Amino acid sequence: MARPAGKQTISKKGLSPLARDIMESLEEYAAYRRGEKTDIKVVRVIPKPTLPEDVDVKAIRGKLGMTQEQFTSFGFSLSAIRHWEAHRRTPEGSARVLLSVIARNPSVVLETIHS
Repeated sequence: MARPAGKQTISKKGLSPLARDIMESLEEYAAYRRGEKTDIKVVRVIPKPTLPEDVDVKAIRGKLGMTQEQFTSFGFSLSAIRHWEAHRRTPEGSARVLLSVIARNPSVVLETIHS
């Protein structure tokens, strides 16, 4: 691997095998960062989204000035809305996400559902 001009080379003589491996890995990473072709495989990890723990359905609906019947226009059953608001049931995964989006931008959800 060719060194760019002005870069200092550290001798690997006398280093343990582990230290040599680390040095070689660092050199390969530096080459990758400079845009040189390397054998490095880049794996991007997308963190798992965190769902809101508690969603206050009644507060979201109230903020929008909608009745329970009108709130069904977001695709929820009237029964589910009533259970959530009475705290007999809790919205699960995708419902919590959708409710969070509705709380932030209801018009986008309505436009998407009714287009």
